[in-house]
Amino acid sequence: MQPLFSVYFHGASGDKILKIIESGVLQPDIDGKIFLGRHSWESCFMHGGDRQRKAAFVIKVKMGVTDDATMIFSETPGVRDTVQIQTNRPIAVAIIEMYVRRLQPGVPAVVDRIAGVTAIKQYLNAAGQCL
Repeated sequence: MQPLFSVYFHGASGDKILKIIESGVLQPDIDGKIFLGRHSWESCFMHGGDRQRKAAFVIKVKMGVTDDATMIFSETPGVRDTVQIQTNRPIAVAIIEMYVRRLQPGVPAVVDRIAGVTAIKQYLNAAGQCL
């Protein structure tokens, strides 16, 4: 089973992103599903809210899906370009970059791009301690 490598987007809290970095995998939910965005990171922010860090996060991941996983391309509420992976196993990922959206009342949203795992870990750890 040769994996097919692709790039996708995944919205998650800062703590979940740190766990993904530590483990190197995306874990399926209780129903054996992993949800990702195919083309647009912007719509994935709705799944990456983080109250502690007062921001929303989306990671860009490179992943290999093997033949024992089923991929379903569909539309889900809020994410028009959803890929749903059905599997009972974790999927190995490499995090390429992270997008951070911060909102403040009366001010336009600010979006930052953080590239590389080291910079992402530093950003999330610092943002978690500043509060």
